[in-house]
Amino acid sequence: MDLPRLIDALTNPTAYPYPVERVEVRQTHISAVFLAGASVYKIKKSVDPGFLDFTTLEKRLHFCREEVRLNRRLAPDVYLGVVPVVQTPHGVRIEAEGEVLEWAVKMKRLPDESTVLERLRRAEVNTQLVEAIAQRIAAFHRAAETNKRIASFGRFDVVAKNIRDVFDRAAPHIATTASRSVFDRTRQRAEETLARLRPLIEERATQGGTRDCHGDLHLDHIYSFPEQAPPGDLVIIDCIEFNERFRFIDPVADMAFAAMDLAFHGRRDLSRAFADAYFRASEDEEGRELLPLYTAYRASVRGMVDGLLLAEKEVPESERSAASVRARAHWLVALTELERPSNRPGLLLVMGLPGSGKSTLARMLGASAGFEVIRSDVIRKNLAGLPPHEPSPQQVRESLYSPEWTDRTYAECLSQAEKLLGQGRRVIVDATFHKEHQRRAFLDSAIRFGEPAGIFVCEAHPETIRQRLEARRGDASDADWSVYLRVASSWETPGTDGSRLVYTVSMEGTAEQALSQSLAILRQVDLLDE
Repeated sequence: MDLPRLIDALTNPTAYPYPVERVEVRQTHISAVFLAGASVYKIKKSVDPGFLDFTTLEKRLHFCREEVRLNRRLAPDVYLGVVPVVQTPHGVRIEAEGEVLEWAVKMKRLPDESTVLERLRRAEVNTQLVEAIAQRIAAFHRAAETNKRIASFGRFDVVAKNIRDVFDRAAPHIATTASRSVFDRTRQRAEETLARLRPLIEERATQGGTRDCHGDLHLDHIYSFPEQAPPGDLVIIDCIEFNERFRFIDPVADMAFAAMDLAFHGRRDLSRAFADAYFRASEDEEGRELLPLYTAYRASVRGMVDGLLLAEKEVPESERSAASVRARAHWLVALTELERPSNRPGLLLVMGLPGSGKSTLARMLGASAGFEVIRSDVIRKNLAGLPPHEPSPQQVRESLYSPEWTDRTYAECLSQAEKLLGQGRRVIVDATFHKEHQRRAFLDSAIRFGEPAGIFVCEAHPETIRQRLEARRGDASDADWSVYLRVASSWETPGTDGSRLVYTVSMEGTAEQALSQSLAILRQVDLLDE
């Protein structure tokens, strides 16, 4: 039976050995998963993309058994066994008697809302949780099997092949998954990093540091049950069973997946906390030097996998569209990890009340730290066909600064920023940003693009601002003291969601002092070289 017909048959609730109201199907490029009541059944697709071979029923049975054996290391109560999918006189059935069409891994169904990914989306993940996860993974790595054969997979030539294979397999899909400039830069930085780290990679393999790891430690595979006592409080599923080359790895290459995923979802602060806790628990400070390479590798793997998903006709269009967005962001995460801080892509919002000095700071930061500056005052006038550095005619000011025109201005700033971010550029958006929804749109975009972001809030005493506004000449801004008072009265402070990204910059002193303070912040967040 071909795959589409089999998927259709297993979508029918009557295919299961117990009453099922509804079956939900989820697909990857190598498997189809059926959520049926209290259980989950996973079948492997008859594919051979080069890094695995599921092309015969016997091979699929073997890897189903391996999946159960290996995953019981971290989820002993979840993996229930391997069961047949059979043809009966009444149709396709699971766990019945008849001609075997396929084999499935049977699992206990875990609640989606308990994955660390879903908890992260609900802002329920804190430093304490990621540190606990890091400690659990470090303990797993200490106990994981190692021998001469496993160690051989950690040699430099194997590691380099794994990384280079990702680029080779991803290349045909780059038109839809990343900009060519981002892909080429990432590939070049990966080669440079491999060359630099070759002695360390070889030394760790020679010393037996390679272990039989998990291989796929992203946040959707980690479940948190805080009401349960250890070890039931953390359950980790879905390791790689199909290719030893991807599982026999340096432990840093394993934990790097979770570190990457936290960064990909906009929580680089939690990613750093996770990594710090892991290296403390594993007592492996030497391994920290490998983390950027392996984090980039994990991001590029996800970009490559999403590219493969785009080519599968049985995957719904909505899923392919989401995969394209994810792929672009993952390639940008990979580039960010490999670039030196002063070249990393990133988005800064330089904001503040009229006259606070934000445009001066944005301009100086752009020149000093390699950011391209998008200024809302210039965009606003460009959209109206007005000269940017001449005062707006009085008769058009009311419409030019209306809420509708302001929304249009911010939308155009966002559009221009996204084009640059998609090319792996560094972008400053200089705008008042006095409403939270305006900031949120840009921060959400930075997360979608997988890039670091920061908010610089420029502050100065009202009397200082009044004097600056009265002395202003030949500027793109039309704001005067009355505009300042109106904006100040409706100012919304940054919300708690983005508060960790907010840095206050005093503009009371000289512009050079403000620049020095800002450059120090960029070094602190790894967007500027020391």
